Amino acid sequence: MLVASSIALVTSSYLAWASLTSTSVAGCGGDLFDCSNVLHSRWSSVMSVPVSIPAILSHLTILSMLFWEPRTERSNTIRWSVIGLVAFSIAAAGLWFMGLQFFWLQHLCPYCLAAHTAGLVVLGAYLMSGQTTRGLAKPWLATAAVAGMAGFIGLQMTNEEPITYEVIDYSQDDVSDEGMIDFEAPAGGAELFEAPTVSIVTPEPSPNLEIQLPTAQQWSALALSFAHPMSMLATEITVGSETADESDSVAENQGEEAEKAPVSNTVRLLKNVKLETASWPLIGKPDAELVFVELFDYTCPHCQRTHRSLEAARKHFGDRLAVISLPVPLDRDCNPTVRSTSSSHAEACELAKLAVAVWMTDREQFEPFHSYLFESKPSYNQAYAKARTMVDADKLESTMRSSGPSEYIAKHVTLYQRAGSGTIPKILFPETTVAGAVESSQSFINLIERNLR
Repeated sequence: MLVASSIALVTSSYLAWASLTSTSVAGCGGDLFDCSNVLHSRWSSVMSVPVSIPAILSHLTILSMLFWEPRTERSNTIRWSVIGLVAFSIAAAGLWFMGLQFFWLQHLCPYCLAAHTAGLVVLGAYLMSGQTTRGLAKPWLATAAVAGMAGFIGLQMTNEEPITYEVIDYSQDDVSDEGMIDFEAPAGGAELFEAPTVSIVTPEPSPNLEIQLPTAQQWSALALSFAHPMSMLATEITVGSETADESDSVAENQGEEAEKAPVSNTVRLLKNVKLETASWPLIGKPDAELVFVELFDYTCPHCQRTHRSLEAARKHFGDRLAVISLPVPLDRDCNPTVRSTSSSHAEACELAKLAVAVWMTDREQFEPFHSYLFESKPSYNQAYAKARTMVDADKLESTMRSSGPSEYIAKHVTLYQRAGSGTIPKILFPETTVAGAVESSQSFINLIERNLR
């Protein structure tokens, strides 16, 4: 108990110092082991005090009780009652904070885990010490500890969501229409960003070998022509009339198809870049009033939390809001800005290409598949199997074999580089870029209202 409490005291003291001085935690940086994310979350403090401070006080209490040598039985009862109460409390706190890291934040702080584990060891040592009968009964101590922890959590719930993103403002730069750049999607024709032509191989339909036999009317006309040759002229006039009618019908169908062609809207971002909503993966309607661009990775925890707040914002704005959703994998296989690929992003390229392929195959299914990838967090094999149930499987396979998805991802990465690369997700508005997780739905709503007036 003495050793475990001492270890927890040292690690908690270091974390308190790092929090109070805003110092980076040594040896703690990466996608999974990210102490900065843990120590700057809303759960890292209570009433503006770092939670490591109450931890320090708790372990100091246990150590002082262990070194205290009471002379009366009553004092000894008090001693072990205090040790038991604090031991149950720090164990309950340890379970709470480890659960937050594993299941909510999805980032781990090794120092925090060491302190919480030491707290659990303290409780185990207390329960096996043989001194539990000298204090209050264990059920009473456990109940008091749980009640105290519930109050502690309640105080934490009142904490405001910390600002976890940076807003980069371009509004001071003058931009004219002459300086605007059309950031075109991969397609045929001239490409400002030298995107190759996208060619999607679609399965060729089987030739129609059905033999059309003459109709009864045609047999009658043929027989009549032998008896009365002048009847051929009437037949030609009739056929010509039918051909004209068919031409008119084709023209009408073409007109209807033109009317059904997808409408589009132009979005401006990064001072002088324009995108057409109909040319890129889109969540919402292409002619929506409010449109911005999101750069993200399906395997990024920050992006997953931002997706939750964005969904709430979309419900708030309804059909007025649309999002050009461009996956930017944090995987060196398709993103040269990444120096080394973390194991958590090992399938990021494949998932991003699959999402684009679903959009290229059936745009109506992109939104539900996009949500599925964020909410279910599937492996690539699971995601591919799901995609085959949502769109035409043969067309999807043909699209995946084509260069189209890879070329779209390359264009996304190019736009990501123009936005400064670095942190994702990135929200690109006309005059500003928001870099980092937006975890509060109200904060997202406020950003949209402020930047898409």
